[in-house]
Amino acid sequence: MRKTAKWATIVLLIGFLFAAIGALLGGVNSITYDHGFRIVHDGTTTRKLGRIRQVNLKVDGATVELVAGQQARVTISGPEVKATKVNVSNGNLTVSRAAEIPGFGFNFIADQQPRIKITLPQKTLTQLNLKLNSGDLTIRQLTTNTATITLGSGQLTAKQFSVNQRGRIKNNSGDIAFAHTTLNQVTSQLNSGDLAITASHLKGFTAINNSGDTAIEHSQLSGVTSVTNSSGDVELNNSATTGYCLKTDSGEINVHDKQHASPYNHDPNAADRLEIINHSGDIDIE
Repeated sequence: MRKTAKWATIVLLIGFLFAAIGALLGGVNSITYDHGFRIVHDGTTTRKLGRIRQVNLKVDGATVELVAGQQARVTISGPEVKATKVNVSNGNLTVSRAAEIPGFGFNFIADQQPRIKITLPQKTLTQLNLKLNSGDLTIRQLTTNTATITLGSGQLTAKQFSVNQRGRIKNNSGDIAFAHTTLNQVTSQLNSGDLAITASHLKGFTAINNSGDTAIEHSQLSGVTSVTNSSGDVELNNSATTGYCLKTDSGEINVHDKQHASPYNHDPNAADRLEIINHSGDIDIE
C-alpha cells in the first residue's frame, strides 16, 4: 500500500511540474498521460482558402461555426489545433478531427472544446456534408444546393441559411433552431430535442420529432408541410396554409381558438397543406 501511495505521489508531482513548465512556455490547457506525460497547449491557426464549392466535415468533440465572409478561410482554436486536418482538392473542402486525446491527466480549463470556424463568401455551394458527433453547430448566411447534416449530441442553430434543392438534417440529442431560412425539400429529424422555426420559408418540409416540441412561427408554408411528433406539442403561429390534416392520439386540437375532435380535416387535398400526426401531445394552430 505504501509503495502504491509513493508512486501516486510521484505521478502527481510530475504532473504539476509539467503544468508549471507549460505555464512558463505560454500557457497550458491540460496535462495528459499516454505512455508518458505531455502538455496540451491552447492555440489558434488560420488557413486561407480559394474557391470552395463543397464542404465536408467530420468532427468529434468540437464547436463548429460556418459563416459568410469576404475571404474563405478556416480558423481553428483551442487545445491541440494540429489534430484538426484541413484539405482542399478541386474546390472541395474537407475538415476532420478525431476523438479527444487518449489517456488520463489533469484538465485545467473545464469543458474546453476545440473551436472550428469556416468562413465562406456568399456564393452557392453545391453540397454541404456535416457530421458532428459531439458539439454545437452554427450556420449563418450560407446557401447550398444540397445539405446532409448529422449531429450526435449538441445544438444546431441556422440563421439566413438556404437549401435550394434538397436536404436531410438529423440531431440525435439536442435542439434545432431555424430563423430566416429557406428550406426546399428538407427533412428534419430529432430523436430528443425541440424544433423551433421562425420567419422562414418552408417548401415541402418534413419534420420528425421523437421526443420534444415542434414550433413554427411567422413562416411561409408551400407545398405539403408534414410534422410527425411521438411525444411533445406542435404549435404554429402566423404560419398560414390552405389545407389542414390534423390528428392526435392523445391531446387536443385547437385551430384559431376553436377546439376540434381528432382527426380534423379542412381542404385536405389542397396543394399547400399542413399534415400533422401527434401520438402524444397537443396541436395548436394560431
